[in-house]
Amino acid sequence: MKENHNTFRPVQKMTMVDQVERSLRIYFKENGFKPGDNLPTENELAQIMNVSRNVIREALSRFRMLGLISSNKKSGIHLEKFNLFSALERVMDPNVLDKSTLHDLFELRIMLEIGMADAIYRNIVPEQVFALRQIVEDYESKKVPNKIEHEISFHSELYKISKNETLCGFQKYLKIVFDYVLSLENELMDKPINKSKVTHSDLVDCLEKGSVQEFRELMHNHFNPYYEMNFLRQGGK
Repeated sequence: MKENHNTFRPVQKMTMVDQVERSLRIYFKENGFKPGDNLPTENELAQIMNVSRNVIREALSRFRMLGLISSNKKSGIHLEKFNLFSALERVMDPNVLDKSTLHDLFELRIMLEIGMADAIYRNIVPEQVFALRQIVEDYESKKVPNKIEHEISFHSELYKISKNETLCGFQKYLKIVFDYVLSLENELMDKPINKSKVTHSDLVDCLEKGSVQEFRELMHNHFNPYYEMNFLRQGGK
């Protein structure tokens, strides 16, 4: 009789810490813990899971690394509100990201900034328009001579205006993105990138007087120099 091995799946090898980490996730969910809630102590969790305190401590350290929990001696262990990009920041070192990943981040940034026009128009107030205009004027008057610093300051303000906490978490990656773009520009010196015809000042004018559709189109045109030279296909090649 011919044996059929196709029905068997490889056995997953999990350490005790892996098992406890998974069990803790289930335990937190089934017991309805919410961000801000106090969690049982390490000793209590060790008794609940029937494992050593060292195993519990190592499993909890994984949650802590992702920003899912925090703790102090006085108030104990707390469940925290999860932020995707903040969690990534804790575990991702920009110095070890390959060119393809950096390029993906650059494309993601463009997609986010064009796509968040509705959120910006829904939330923006006159004081924020003034703040954006001040950022532009500071750069034009050389008060902020560094281009990357200016770019980060302007675009970070747009993320804040959106009031989307996950989006705001991405702004921490802007320096990584701009450094990558600058390095790629230097590699392509024989194909210089044309200066965008849509300036930050134009974007601020539109936020003050234009429509959301006009702003979205301006944002797309703001990135046109990169599209025109097929820049969005250069990464990882």
